[in-house]
Amino acid sequence: MTMGLAIIMEDVEWLKSMLSEEREVRPPSNRKKEQRHLNGNCVKLYDNSQIIAYAETRKVGSHIEISTVLVDPKYRNKGYAKQLIKKALEDIDHDKILCCTKNPAMAGVLDSLGFKITKWPGFWTYFVLSINTIRRLFSMLVRLDFKRIWHQGKGIHKYDQFEIIRN
Repeated sequence: MTMGLAIIMEDVEWLKSMLSEEREVRPPSNRKKEQRHLNGNCVKLYDNSQIIAYAETRKVGSHIEISTVLVDPKYRNKGYAKQLIKKALEDIDHDKILCCTKNPAMAGVLDSLGFKITKWPGFWTYFVLSINTIRRLFSMLVRLDFKRIWHQGKGIHKYDQFEIIRN
């Protein structure tokens, strides 16, 4: 196995582990799908060659959403979430950016970067977010991941949608 492939597999294992531990984000998929996520629209931070933070970006209605924000527990409270979101903002070439969270620390990061809470990001964006939520729920039901369903469902009313609009 080449060094590059070993690092890629370590990244996949890290991502699967983080997704398994963090019940607030999407459930983990198989290695092949997680590899596609790592090669797709995402931002990553590394400490030497070890992945320490990750976030996905995707088109949601008229917005680009920053989602599945993960920071390795050993690196939390050290500014890496802010660095990750800044990097995502630099990489996104779109006027409307959205990030949904109920985590007070992440809300603070988003606020410090100029995001504002919005209750209505627009019909199309809200519609796509709703469809994505239903798809995620269905995926968790198929996996019989009741702990994740309970964890995400009990605090769904606490989520805020943060938006930044660039001109």
